[in-house]
Amino acid sequence: METAQRTRINAQTIMSWVLLLILSGVFIFSAITKLVAIDPFEWIFVDMGIPSTIAAFLARFFIGFEFLLGLFLLAHFYLRRFTYPATIAFLVLLTIYLLFVLIHKGNNGDCGCFGDTLPMSPLLGIIKNLGLILLCYVLRIIYPAKPYKYQPTLATVVAIIALSIPFLFVPFSQKKAPINLDVLYKDSTNRPSIELRKGKHVIAFMSLGCPHCRTAAKLFKTFYDKDSTTPVFMVLNGLPDQSADFFRDTKAEKVPHLLFNGMNDFLRLAGPYVPAIYWVNNGIKERKISYTKLDVISINDWAKR
Repeated sequence: METAQRTRINAQTIMSWVLLLILSGVFIFSAITKLVAIDPFEWIFVDMGIPSTIAAFLARFFIGFEFLLGLFLLAHFYLRRFTYPATIAFLVLLTIYLLFVLIHKGNNGDCGCFGDTLPMSPLLGIIKNLGLILLCYVLRIIYPAKPYKYQPTLATVVAIIALSIPFLFVPFSQKKAPINLDVLYKDSTNRPSIELRKGKHVIAFMSLGCPHCRTAAKLFKTFYDKDSTTPVFMVLNGLPDQSADFFRDTKAEKVPHLLFNGMNDFLRLAGPYVPAIYWVNNGIKERKISYTKLDVISINDWAKR
């Protein structure tokens, strides 16, 4: 009888450790993926109408809190008293936000749960959160760990380190990078039909032969068809005989665009990877975004601010 009970206890303890490791790993992984590409995550707060300086602080605090929860779960700090309830409350708040996004913007784009590393739709993000909440409730029942020696001191040190990591590794930067669009206007016979150097524009640098660029161009077409005042523009580069196939595939010929032939200048503007999509305000790059995160509501809201 005693041996059987010890076996059950050991099996339950091992299962609890595995579940706790999964839960903590999700939070730590989520924090790391947001930290390595923090700008897109900052813009989630900016899109809510929050000023950029406050958004930068909130993004870093949010990531730090994810680190804190992940490390507290891993170290078994105050599980029943603080960590389990805080984790559940945090996930509930995120789920409410994603429900708001789902209702107002649909199940399009990326919820930002794992930065640019693992794109996830709002609906999938909600399902993920509900699964983690269930996991947390199960752990509350089967693994209510008890306090141990030096826990208050260790927890304080870990909390300070966790909350400080985003601010130390990615300090605030108010400097925005300019983009030299003059090169697009050098050829008087082949230049943009609109003035991109003034005002706000979402400019996409695309290669005619790139499959991901074609997907982005199809999104631009959808946006432009819904509202032709949406400030989108495509700078296309490639062989002349590729353009017909590009537009036959994307149907995006009505979207304002320029067939730009200067490869070196194109790479200087776009960078090493395409599609490169920039939100440009009076010649200043305010944001770089993946095509998986594009949505017309955010673009038009930004353009009107």
